[in-house]
Amino acid sequence: MVKISKHLQLETLGSPQVGLGIRPELFSAVRSEHPELAFFEAHSENYFGDSITRDYLIELAQDYPVSLHGVALSLGRADGLDPKHLSELRRLVDAVDPLFVSDHLAWSAYQHQHLPDLLPLPLNAQSFKLVSDHIKAMQDAVGRQVLIENPSNYALFNAAQLSEPEFLNNLAHDTGCGLLLDVNNVYVSASNTGADPHNYIQNIDSAAIKEYHLAGYTPVTRVFNGEPTQILIDTHNQAIHDPVWDLFSKTLDCHGSRPTLVEWDSDYPPLDVLLGECCKANKQLLEVVERNKFQKTPMQSERLCAQTTSPPPCSEQAEPIEITTFQGQFLDSLLSKKTNSSAFLKGHADRLGVYQNNVFSALYDYLAEVYPALKGVVGTDFFKQLCHVFSANQPPQAGNIHLYGEGIASIFGDFDALIDMPYLQDLARYEWALHRAYFTAQEELIDHTTIEQDQLLAKGIVLNPTVELLDSAFPILAIHQQSLPSYVGDVSISLQQSTDDILVCKHQQQVVSLRLSPEQMQFFEMLKKPTTLLQAIEGMVGSISQEELSEGLSLCFSHGLLNSYTA
Repeated sequence: MVKISKHLQLETLGSPQVGLGIRPELFSAVRSEHPELAFFEAHSENYFGDSITRDYLIELAQDYPVSLHGVALSLGRADGLDPKHLSELRRLVDAVDPLFVSDHLAWSAYQHQHLPDLLPLPLNAQSFKLVSDHIKAMQDAVGRQVLIENPSNYALFNAAQLSEPEFLNNLAHDTGCGLLLDVNNVYVSASNTGADPHNYIQNIDSAAIKEYHLAGYTPVTRVFNGEPTQILIDTHNQAIHDPVWDLFSKTLDCHGSRPTLVEWDSDYPPLDVLLGECCKANKQLLEVVERNKFQKTPMQSERLCAQTTSPPPCSEQAEPIEITTFQGQFLDSLLSKKTNSSAFLKGHADRLGVYQNNVFSALYDYLAEVYPALKGVVGTDFFKQLCHVFSANQPPQAGNIHLYGEGIASIFGDFDALIDMPYLQDLARYEWALHRAYFTAQEELIDHTTIEQDQLLAKGIVLNPTVELLDSAFPILAIHQQSLPSYVGDVSISLQQSTDDILVCKHQQQVVSLRLSPEQMQFFEMLKKPTTLLQAIEGMVGSISQEELSEGLSLCFSHGLLNSYTA
């Protein structure tokens, strides 16, 4: 049975409902200022695993309704949905009890390759069956209705297909899902493909619309077919443009008020600027309230039954696109940096480059967050080369992007410029350990204060999964500290001055690094495999001083490094 969120009464209240996209960078300002907003919306995948930002989101959900907006489930993929992704999503839904759960009419993954972008889907009978089945599976997994958002489009397909409004309306009818109408995406897509955004708005079924999105786009000029062409990119990194505000006003006239979200996903201005965008949306919603007092005009669903939307243009000879073949070929073309896609309409074939740029830019931005010191050492331009080669040859394999990037050091040997920088391997290992610990859960930690000493010594133990041990012939901690963008001061590192034995772990939801002696490192290496505390201590007799052993044991308990283990 599909669950209806306890927050859904927001939609029928007598005042407009404007929310803001919440991102990790905004939590501090939101927690201190408590802005008057109806709800917040979080990208679901950012809160998979266990992290301090996940805790912040759960705390936020105690004070505000929170929506969960997915960007990586890949509902349009030609193979099956990732069960681990669905499981993580359900776990987050249970923790937050969201206002809405939503995702996109798009795909990102096929055959163990998963790219951080919303890729275009041919809207034919085969893809309808595929997406419909996946929406039903998603709703079953999360136990409630989900909303499906219209994507931004940058090219037209060279094949007959349904119009997007008709496709979305049919999905809502077939699956019981709701629709998330992204007004910015409607405008961006119409501008890029020569469509009429007003016609699109008029042909979406009002009864299915549950939420609106507003965001900013970025105009860029690209050369297509030898001609400079303006393309609008759905970047969510600036203020909402006037044409989108105008289209939003017409959307409200056509469909009435809904909970409305302002998205701003990067290059964040001060919170006051974001709240100013929310106030503009609120003003338009108030105006529509005055016009119709939340009553939909009679033209809605009845009129839609008699209307049809012209499908996108296509080649008269084009055959329907077979989705499995298309997705395999599209990923190959995208990752190999081919210049065009035969699936696109003549004149749009070289717009594959728009998606390539989106994908590689997103992967670069992510890897730069994971490896800031590595980027600091090699420089921005060289780091971009590393990211491009790595992501082209080893693309992500899961929708949870935080699982990606561990193997970046495997390509260092392909670059002659890195031969004289042998410490980079260890620096990359260290930064990955920090990243991995941040998103890893601490489970079944041993509380030594509740156990008798004899029982404690005999208890099965193993290091908790956030712990990573790194031994390096180089002063990695100093290299890392002095290579971060936040470092101020002179760089003074001698590669021969010291070696580092490091234990990385999560303590009280913060990732910490502890420098160990070689003997303590040996002791903790013994704890990586299931053992008992007594066996580990006895195994170190004669190899470690009593003082160092005591310090190691103290770390085990003060930092919660041990998990219970039962064979």
